[in-house]
Amino acid sequence: MKSISAIAAGAILLGGIAAYADEPITLVVPQTSEPRTLSPDFAADTGGYHPTSNIYSHLVIMDWGITISDDGRTFTFTLHDGVTWHDGMPVTSADVKFTFDTIIEKKYPFYSYLRDVKEIRTPDDHTVEIELNDPNVAFVSMQAQAANWHGKIYPKHIWENEEGFDSGPHVNDPIGSGPFMLENWERGSHVTLRANPDYFRGKSKIDTLIFKVVPDSNVARAEFDADSFPYLPYDYAPSLAEVPALEQDESLQVVFTPSHYGRDIQLNLNRQPLDNLAVRQAIAQAIDRESMNRLGFSGYWKPAYYAIVDTQDRWMNSDARFPDYDPEAAEAMLDEAGHPRGDDGWRFQLSVTNPAFADCRAMMEILVQQLREVGIDARWDQYDGSTWYSKMQEGDFDISCYFTRYGPDPDAYAEHFGTGGARNFMGYENPELDQLAAEARATPDEAARKEKYQMIQAHLVRDLPYINLMNESKPSLVRAGWSGFNVQESGFGESYTWFGYYGVQPPE
Repeated sequence: MKSISAIAAGAILLGGIAAYADEPITLVVPQTSEPRTLSPDFAADTGGYHPTSNIYSHLVIMDWGITISDDGRTFTFTLHDGVTWHDGMPVTSADVKFTFDTIIEKKYPFYSYLRDVKEIRTPDDHTVEIELNDPNVAFVSMQAQAANWHGKIYPKHIWENEEGFDSGPHVNDPIGSGPFMLENWERGSHVTLRANPDYFRGKSKIDTLIFKVVPDSNVARAEFDADSFPYLPYDYAPSLAEVPALEQDESLQVVFTPSHYGRDIQLNLNRQPLDNLAVRQAIAQAIDRESMNRLGFSGYWKPAYYAIVDTQDRWMNSDARFPDYDPEAAEAMLDEAGHPRGDDGWRFQLSVTNPAFADCRAMMEILVQQLREVGIDARWDQYDGSTWYSKMQEGDFDISCYFTRYGPDPDAYAEHFGTGGARNFMGYENPELDQLAAEARATPDEAARKEKYQMIQAHLVRDLPYINLMNESKPSLVRAGWSGFNVQESGFGESYTWFGYYGVQPPE
């Protein structure tokens, strides 16, 4: 059995305020939402991801190599020496087992990445063995991706007498093992963390880390311009039309970060007339990606014509391409499908919606107009984030902007397009695709896996449960001299999580 070196606890950080050589450094980072809880494993909580990812650690991180047993079923993790909880107790393999056993028992969000676990063993304090029921070569990489949000390791000695991770005195008074410790949470305003002096990788250069709740992007931008903080995350992305001017400003850096996510539309296959493949094909032909990029993104977003994004192009099936823009062919296909224009000029009505992201809003505004040009009476319905997500889960939508993830391992296809997949809101069912995904997950040979994922892409382009539109490319703003933010190359190896700020360095 081969061993995998793993981090028994690993988190990192972003952020900043003006720094001076011999004075404590405070980093303020704006975030759009108030945390609901500081216990990250039991609930999806956009507002909690930043603070908890710096308080807690997780088992593995995305940028480490992996090895597995020859049968692809058993994974051995070796924990770092000298890792302690914020109360001084050592982190051991028992903490990992306790955390994962609880997640499995309670079916918390991270459970979907542990559902194939047969047994978790702890032969000694620094070794964790996880045996699966079936081979899964994507197990570690997909777990590392999901650990950006969930799967944080909890201290057994603190939580073992609680009913779960959603109750007890430490839900909002966390004891973690990450590079920062909770100082205070002022509800409705900010969460303040202080550097962990005993962090096993060394104390952070940032002494105080403050996550400030700033829901309004205009307010966040004004505060950034006033030097209230040195980093403006892409959640508050400036208009892409501003980018050329911003790139001429020597006081800041405009950072575009590669992404495994795309921007696409999901189509509800349980709704008429979207249950008709010909209608979905016509919709695909009605979409002008080049115009969408020009009008919505000032030419900065690269159109996507395949069932994948550029960061994962080594898996690409270049023969499986979505239909090109051809409005005349779209009109003819809709006529043939039994949906001619009526006396009022409309064929049928559809609702178009989106999550509350600026890029999705820009895309859907343009999509509505493009659908209307071929006679589809498209109506744009907008909701707050929680209402939109509820509607997606309930299947209460026609067409919605979405953000399919294609990495870090292409096993992500199963989550989005597998029957019953957690992100398959389309009602798409394809037994052949399910079988291909299962076979690819169990296949260690990359060439053989690639062939199966290319076949999956061919199924998606043929069946059109979704239509990929754009490669995601969001700008963040960083004050000159600051480095180590997780959107910068200097932070890729030091963040340990998308929400981490441990590696941030102030100007010298």
